[in-house]
Amino acid sequence: MRIASYNIQNLFFRDESLLGTGHSKNFMDWLDEFEAILRKGLRLNEDYRRLRELSFLMGLSKEHPQKYLVLRKHGDFLHGKIVASARTLEKDFKAGHSWIKMTSQMIPRESVIHKARVISEINPDVLLLQEVEDRASLISFRDKYLADFNYRDCYYFEGNSNQGLGFGILLRKGYSLSVCRSYCNPEDSEGKPLFDTGLQILWLRDPKNQLFRILQTNLSGLEKGEKADQKRRNQLSFISKVWEEQLDMFHDLLICCGGLGRPSYCESLSELMIKKEIRNILKSGCFKADRDYGKAASYFSLGAYQKGINLRETQYLLYNNTPSAELLSCGLNRRGIWSGRTHNWYCYPGINSEVAQAGMHPLLWADFLLTPGDK
Repeated sequence: MRIASYNIQNLFFRDESLLGTGHSKNFMDWLDEFEAILRKGLRLNEDYRRLRELSFLMGLSKEHPQKYLVLRKHGDFLHGKIVASARTLEKDFKAGHSWIKMTSQMIPRESVIHKARVISEINPDVLLLQEVEDRASLISFRDKYLADFNYRDCYYFEGNSNQGLGFGILLRKGYSLSVCRSYCNPEDSEGKPLFDTGLQILWLRDPKNQLFRILQTNLSGLEKGEKADQKRRNQLSFISKVWEEQLDMFHDLLICCGGLGRPSYCESLSELMIKKEIRNILKSGCFKADRDYGKAASYFSLGAYQKGINLRETQYLLYNNTPSAELLSCGLNRRGIWSGRTHNWYCYPGINSEVAQAGMHPLLWADFLLTPGDK
């Protein structure tokens, strides 16, 4: 049985806030003021003069468009057009048309193809995907790009994020999901959701009806400060508690996977790793990954997965030491990631920039042999 965990960074559309604007604080302040004037019900001549000044300051042009979808009604139907010009948008407002700000960007087709190629090369029986925008996109991705891999069951869990960062699961024929529990409601000290993207416990069965369980979540991202650190500690404490509860029920294979969020050399997984029954696939003698043949190939980069795998550790896959399951093989696929100019590992033909790459995260996988039981 092969299990894979992959932060796919969305399938077809990604929220613009996750891509980074690349603009200065002044630009963003001007943009906020520009939009505030556009939202006014009645605009005076000085408002239009200020709009022109802001347009000049922001340098709005075809090279730096701020996209909007302008809606116009014809008969009983709504028609839309994408507007990236401040002058055109201003004319549409004068005509009384409605508008919606575009908050997501389409992922290039070559990037989507490389995402599918990473998955198809590993060919897992159970595929766990993080940062999936919605169920419709997951089904479309499966049917169009993974149609030959016999993934029958498809599940999607939205979580707490409103940026399209849900979890997706694809199961090959013979594998089934019998129980799912989602922890979306636990709160932090400020009354906000403890887990930004949720936490799921999945009880699955293989074609021989043998039980195995998966716990998946993404830890908080790159926020800094004592509040952020305390929140991550609280997340790990909660995960540790859930882990113990699951082990108290059964002693079959239990996997914990997802995204680290912060750099790997922080104390991200320390509370879990001190448990004697927990194993990390990175520490396994059967771990496989393409080596780096660049200038720093022999250097052990701080926060890298391993020596010679000079890629920042962003994903994790842990499992319990149990007699009911044996780890046969495991590894990492980073062939969908552009190696850049300072590294040199094998990546798929056509990946010559970050735009074309599948994403910035590798796929982690592990092969387990389950021992038949009476469950």
